[in-house]
Amino acid sequence: MNSLPIKPRKVAFDLSSIPRHWNGGDPVLTRFFDALSVHFPEGERFFIQSVRNFQDQVTDSQLREDIRHFIRQEAQHGIVHDRFNDVMAGQGVDVTKSTASLRLFIRTTQKYLPKKYQLAMTAAFEHFTATLGEAMISDESEMFRQAEPVMRALFLWHGVEEVEHKAVAYDVYQSAAGGGYLTRASALVVATVAMHLVVAPVFIDMLRLDGLARKPGVILKGLNKLYGRRGILSGMVPEFLAWFRPGFHPWDTGMPEKVAAWLEEYEKDGDPMSASNLIFGTPPLAEVA
Repeated sequence: MNSLPIKPRKVAFDLSSIPRHWNGGDPVLTRFFDALSVHFPEGERFFIQSVRNFQDQVTDSQLREDIRHFIRQEAQHGIVHDRFNDVMAGQGVDVTKSTASLRLFIRTTQKYLPKKYQLAMTAAFEHFTATLGEAMISDESEMFRQAEPVMRALFLWHGVEEVEHKAVAYDVYQSAAGGGYLTRASALVVATVAMHLVVAPVFIDMLRLDGLARKPGVILKGLNKLYGRRGILSGMVPEFLAWFRPGFHPWDTGMPEKVAAWLEEYEKDGDPMSASNLIFGTPPLAEVA
């Protein structure tokens, strides 16, 4: 179990001069994470509501405290990604249209599926984001190593907090909603399929917007970086599939050393940029200019 307290953090990032293809100049890697990011504000609101549905049934005082901080963290994630959505809107991305499918999915889920299943899906999505957060600071990962420093710091801050609160929705599901393996296992399958169905069309539209529809070689090269044998997402599969182990708990993977280092560095001056530089190294002056 995690012994570190969850701490909400109000952060701000200067997004005024973010290059269009901020992830190492790679349009596919950039737009994949843009397509995820554009959905985060709507998704965070769903997660918050799913946990709130069971908040009053939680009797453990520490978990109740964790829920409060979880909600504050997720709300802040939504605020920051909303600001980045404004940047994408300035590039010609129709944010409202891009997020329409997710809003429909959420409305349908909240109308027809039991609240327990909504919470199980939230725990499943949180497993994905925490796995992503742990993967992005892996020594082997190229997820954001060449990314523009501000965007790298933004995603790292988000990822660290996802690791920090990775067990909250799961623990609420287990303790207040009654738990259950089959519901939990099926929820990750449903969440994974839904995520791809929602994100893929937006990802494709963004690539079209950037004029890549007639550049299949560029697209295939980028997809290989994501899904290839040594791809960024492929490397997450073992940790991702650990969810299906009957005795699984999110804190089985512990607190990664680099996440702990980020948290310690951030505590010094509340600067996510310096904390990011500690993890990834200070970018060359040419990148900072």
